[in-house]
Amino acid sequence: MRHGPISRLARPEDLAQVVELLRLARADSPLGPQLCSPDAEALGDQLAAWCGMPGASLLVADHGDDAIVGAALTQHVDVNLFSDVAFLQLEALYVDSDHRRHGVGRALMALAAQVAAEGGATHVVTMPLTGSRSEQRFLSGLGFQPAATRRIAETAVLQRRLEILATPRRSRGIDELIARRRRSRGLPPTPARGIDLGSRGAASHAGR
Repeated sequence: MRHGPISRLARPEDLAQVVELLRLARADSPLGPQLCSPDAEALGDQLAAWCGMPGASLLVADHGDDAIVGAALTQHVDVNLFSDVAFLQLEALYVDSDHRRHGVGRALMALAAQVAAEGGATHVVTMPLTGSRSEQRFLSGLGFQPAATRRIAETAVLQRRLEILATPRRSRGIDELIARRRRSRGLPPTPARGIDLGSRGAASHAGR
């Protein structure tokens, strides 16, 4: 049984769904007409052309029923006359509004970081699509720093941040239960670094 969104490289049969998703992004973005064409046929042709460009990738995310709920367009930019650093340009990342705050954006960003690392790109560069506060928080939380109108993050830093966010955390309720039990037994609060069981065992043996 699947849990959570799955990100992957797009297949030809995904293009129609991605076109509709990008049309939603156009309506949601202050860039409006500058973002993409409102015409589905024209946008489909442009998207197909994008996928055929060297170094370009179309990433998608679905949530268990093969319905595309998020997409990202990336372009690898190699070392050139104007830059001695190879980077991945994240042209757009958009998640359907009904599926936000469910890990779709992180799943897409994790795949983008993987594409960057595999292509030898040391940085990922993007420009906020909607400019919303939640989007800014999302990028900042992943380590993206302002660079004029764009945001930039080291690929390795981005991967570490995403790995930390993907690590299951002990629920707050369990922490509160442990704290109450320690108080009821007259024990001090659990140290922030946790209990050193090795030291505790050594102390017990020393007291025997």
